[in-house]
Amino acid sequence: MFESMGTPIAPHPYEKLGVGADWRRRLRRLEHRLQDRLFERDRLRTATAAAMAICGGLAVVYLWFAVIGTINLGRAIAATGAAMGLALVWLLGFWYRARTGPTRVQRHDRERRGF
Repeated sequence: MFESMGTPIAPHPYEKLGVGADWRRRLRRLEHRLQDRLFERDRLRTATAAAMAICGGLAVVYLWFAVIGTINLGRAIAATGAAMGLALVWLLGFWYRARTGPTRVQRHDRERRGF
């Protein structure tokens, strides 16, 4: 071991075990792969939540125009079917979230300003 001003420097714990840089490099790669998988999962959850929100919003907009009489439901069968499909996607997403029990959509580490 090298000495710095007369005192020996303690070896790294991996060096005591005889583990070299190759092992540390593999461990670091494994950590990066795990972080990438977790980040990918977060992106998928965010994209799914955005898709559910868009489907629900479009279904509500179509329903609003149908209620105020702008859209004739009998003449716009294809649009009505598409709106019902969007509403079904939203309802399935809502049912899945209610069944799995998550209470928050926001990230827990979100910064709060002024509250």
